[in-house]
Amino acid sequence: MSSEESNQEEEFTWEAYYEWIEGREPRPLFTEGLAKFGDTSGSEMQAIDLGCGDGTETLALLEAGWNVLAIDGEPAAIRYFESKVPDELRPHLQTSIKSFEDLDLVETNLVYAGFSIPFCAPEHFNRMWGNVTDHIRPGGRFVGQLFGVRDSWAEEREMTFHSLDQVESLLASDFEVEALNEIDEDGEAFSGPKHWHTFDIIAMKLNPSVVKSGQSRS
Repeated sequence: MSSEESNQEEEFTWEAYYEWIEGREPRPLFTEGLAKFGDTSGSEMQAIDLGCGDGTETLALLEAGWNVLAIDGEPAAIRYFESKVPDELRPHLQTSIKSFEDLDLVETNLVYAGFSIPFCAPEHFNRMWGNVTDHIRPGGRFVGQLFGVRDSWAEEREMTFHSLDQVESLLASDFEVEALNEIDEDGEAFSGPKHWHTFDIIAMKLNPSVVKSGQSRS
């Protein structure tokens, strides 16, 4: 469930959404986050694309030599992008159809969550976030977005929204924040014009010894 999605209007279909974004490039935040790892050639690198949607970032990771667990709650998403994976890359791909409250994760160097985890219901969000955090290896990264309280979807009860203070609190215990950019502007979604209030995040998982010692972190 990855998206600048529709506001779940009756005419929405996943097929129409994927047609709308067909041919897009990997999102800039993803590209920036992946670059933080430097040259990973020859290394056994694991990624989770959480809310993989159309699979653009999953394919980019596979092409860069990563092993990827691609997760989405929509079977249509998995069907859509699996058909685009070249045969030679398939041994490096696992897929899973799971809801946020029922994630089955692996130890990983990267969790990429592009416009996805705000679609986790508030009553499940903290447990989901703890699960994600626990599975990122020290030196690994979380790269993705959270939605802010001024987003035009903020009245959706099945979604989770955060203030800047809350975002900083989520990251403070376990991560060194490498990038945290707040976007608060009018724009477009598949459903039409909307106001976007989001936080772009790149954060590196700290070693437990660093967290325990209470050393300062960004």
